[in-house]
Amino acid sequence: MICAVHAVVGAAVGKLAGSRGGAFAAGVATHLLGDLLPHKDFDPKVEAPLLAATLGLLAWRCGVTSPEFLGAVGGVTPDVENAASVAGLIPRDAMRFPTHIGDGRFHGPKVRSAAPQLLGA
Repeated sequence: MICAVHAVVGAAVGKLAGSRGGAFAAGVATHLLGDLLPHKDFDPKVEAPLLAATLGLLAWRCGVTSPEFLGAVGGVTPDVENAASVAGLIPRDAMRFPTHIGDGRFHGPKVRSAAPQLLGA
């Protein structure tokens, strides 16, 4: 899933969480659910600027200690291990997040278009 979508969904759920810690945890949970849906993954050269813009906007509008921002950070935190694997910092078999491990059976099917993700956000 597009990292920016993980961030937006995490922010929305984080706002409802009631506490900062709960917002972060809820964001992580939304990542799991988002990964189960059919989606398109993009090259990090596309993902990174979109994510930076999304987090920057949330930080500016809500503040870096807000439940929205912390939910967004929770929503994208599991992809840190994906980025580390793509960068060659950790081997693929060292990943631990449930939708990132094994043969991909817990990861949603790949689709050609990102339109459903963008419309959902």
